[in-house]
Amino acid sequence: CCISTPTRSPGEAVRGVTDRLRRTAQIEPGPVVTRRRVYLDNLKVMLVTAVILGHAFITYGDVGSWKYNEPSTSDPFNVVAGLVVAVGSLFAMGLFFLIAGLLTPQSLGRKGPARFTLDRGVRLGLPLAAYLLFVYPSLDWVADDFTGSLLTALGDRIPDWDPGPLWFVAALLVFSVVYAAYRTIRPAVDRPVALRPVHLVWLGAVIAASTFVVRLEFPIDSSQLLMIHVWQWPQCIGLFTLGILAAEHGWLDPTPDRLRVLAGRWAIGGVGVMVGAFAASSDSLDPFEGGWTWQAGAVAVAEGILAVSLAVWLLARFRAHHDAAGPVARGAGRAAFGAYVLQAPVLVGLAVALRDVGIGPEAKFLIVAPLGIGLSFALA
Repeated sequence: CCISTPTRSPGEAVRGVTDRLRRTAQIEPGPVVTRRRVYLDNLKVMLVTAVILGHAFITYGDVGSWKYNEPSTSDPFNVVAGLVVAVGSLFAMGLFFLIAGLLTPQSLGRKGPARFTLDRGVRLGLPLAAYLLFVYPSLDWVADDFTGSLLTALGDRIPDWDPGPLWFVAALLVFSVVYAAYRTIRPAVDRPVALRPVHLVWLGAVIAASTFVVRLEFPIDSSQLLMIHVWQWPQCIGLFTLGILAAEHGWLDPTPDRLRVLAGRWAIGGVGVMVGAFAASSDSLDPFEGGWTWQAGAVAVAEGILAVSLAVWLLARFRAHHDAAGPVARGAGRAAFGAYVLQAPVLVGLAVALRDVGIGPEAKFLIVAPLGIGLSFALA
């Protein structure tokens, strides 16, 4: 959501960020000439594409919840849908927060706390308000085949306070404002710290333990105010914090080769834990959602491993191999946030348009998924 930053060496990153944050504490923002980090744009395009694909799987697979569903009765299709949604939920949103954390300190240092908070309120708060008050409630009316009046449907749905996929935006707004307040009170100090594998191990362990504890009270897909996915917050807070520290200390730009290799191996192990847990469990998925079950513990461990390791590995991979873009890719990078915002009405609209077409859910998925991705980016 904050997408314009320079490419710098680790040492320059430390000096530049700490100098700006000192000025931030005195509310003296200064002009900074920046250049887009294209690999982060490309990574965001991949992530948004994956999220839209996941929601298309939820539309036509017997997994998860969404505004419109035509669940398939095909076991192979549902198994694929379940694996894609489950594995994606273990790291994808955390990676969004890692990217946001990487880009936040410089934005705060450049703008100062007041303007930074105002800009975040406009860029994140306006889409969130539009979703809460109109966009997401109106999708029920669309999914119900336009039964009754739109105003009646909105009046019935608005009290639910459901922002749909923009729960991510609500959480990011909260995290950003808290960070700005913290750094205003306590500016960063010029004390470089090297990133070591043990730091990532501890982060993964903290995410796993806190995820298990949180899901004792807030199981997966449970309801809270603003449907804000509290069951995913340990992952999101952990990766946002890693991004903040990486920006302030010059970590992950670039990622050391040894750390990249270790992260890749850990990611394979995390996938193994998840697949093994599904294979060893019964047909019911309920024990995985949270509680005092070994399945919930396995999911929390897999999430702690994957959220950290896949995020670090993908960041390193994209920086090394995807740091250039042509006109189309540059446009997609700039449109990534808009595509994320538009995905819900696009997917629901396409699914409703195909509702009476005499083909199976699996075939509809093959139409809606690519069209949903393409239209979301094109409209954005």
